Amino acid sequence: MKAKLCLLALAGVMLAGCGGNNATTSVLSGDTSTRSIPAWSNPFAGIGTEEVELLVWAGETQESIDFVKNAAAEFKRDNPQSNYTIKTAGVSESSVSGDWAKDKDKAADVAICADDQIPTMISSNYIQDLDQLSKKVIPGLVDNVKSRNSKESIEAVTGPDGKIYGFPVSGTNGFILYYNTNILKASDLGSFDSMLAAIKAASERDGKNYRFGFPSTSGWYLDGWFHGAGFNATGEPGEIKVDCNWNGTVEGVNGKDVAGSLVKLAQGQYKSYWTSAAQNLIMTQVNEGPSQIVATINGTWNYKRLEKAWNGKVGASILPTFHLDEANKDVRMQTPRGFKVAVVNKARAKTVVAAAKFAEYLTNFASQIHRFDMVSEGPTNTEADKAVDATTNPCIDALYKQYKEGAFVEKVNDQFWGASNGLADQLLNGSTKTNETNLVKSGVGTADIVLDYAAIQKALDDCVHNLNPQE
Repeated sequence: MKAKLCLLALAGVMLAGCGGNNATTSVLSGDTSTRSIPAWSNPFAGIGTEEVELLVWAGETQESIDFVKNAAAEFKRDNPQSNYTIKTAGVSESSVSGDWAKDKDKAADVAICADDQIPTMISSNYIQDLDQLSKKVIPGLVDNVKSRNSKESIEAVTGPDGKIYGFPVSGTNGFILYYNTNILKASDLGSFDSMLAAIKAASERDGKNYRFGFPSTSGWYLDGWFHGAGFNATGEPGEIKVDCNWNGTVEGVNGKDVAGSLVKLAQGQYKSYWTSAAQNLIMTQVNEGPSQIVATINGTWNYKRLEKAWNGKVGASILPTFHLDEANKDVRMQTPRGFKVAVVNKARAKTVVAAAKFAEYLTNFASQIHRFDMVSEGPTNTEADKAVDATTNPCIDALYKQYKEGAFVEKVNDQFWGASNGLADQLLNGSTKTNETNLVKSGVGTADIVLDYAAIQKALDDCVHNLNPQE
């Protein structure tokens, strides 16, 4: 999930307990009439009654924080003899490795993060491999994690050494198109042009300035733009390079044509109906106002917030197509097909075992159903996936459909983010900040917009060089 840091106040949850019973956790939220809890091994036996204090980075949204608090209360109920204090903090799943590096002594005992954070945290020696715990102190832990989760999610938490470094949390870390159904219809959303034309028409009809919001400072979304046209970026863990062909040509499509299509949409005839901003700022503009955002590309984690902002009139759709002028064809934006995972701080010798046991509980069958209901994220647990009905949740249903239309497994390292984030901001704002070069020659805000493709090519070349400085 690629959203920016949003620190919230710490909230403590006192827990008492760890029993050796075989847990049969009830599912408290959502329709539970057809849900049954399969037998699962309980790795908590023998914890004892020692006092344990854990800090959990829960994700940035209130729903994510509430989910962890709920799991903590369930843990207390199922393990009544333990003496745990669990505190939660709101830290974006996309910034965990960076926030960890800022102050290792204040890093979480357990953190929920996007799977693309794992390679950096492995190479930085931040997180505990579960194989070691499974062999020494929690027998069967790795087998338990592997047997209950999808093959793809296990691959996401497997390091280059073949060891398991995390607990799969959810399998819907991607993005889709959200829209206000009071303003737009599903038939408006086939392409970016048709959607923006509908937003313009609705604005003129209602005397408003409705807008579409595109996250402008994230290479995560930009990667989906280029992937849609057949381009790629790949970075191996621990390396200081990313192999990227955005500035080249793939199957007759030129990278500058792909980049130019984004510049035209953001700076052309629909400029007054397009907002480019960081995702957290976009989310502050979805409420009613003179420039209300009525459609945006976002992840499932913000579904509840949009539902509230749009008074329940929230629709979700696969991503639109965009037009390549030079190639004269339409291509569909794609989404990464990623995961969220829970990782354990290996530096905390006194709490690492307890942290792993809570992380295991946080990601079990019942907890993943809770997450589906509370945070709108699909399970990786294969039994939980069978127990929920994705069609009852518009955003998860749309994301699964998007997976079929176009999705990719993103494999990048830390080197990717700075350069790609910067390029996304440049394209959407129509200029490079390094030397103030305009990417638009003339016609800003009109259908006759003229791009400076030489400048766009230079911006792509600079980005690719920054991604791979060795070449």
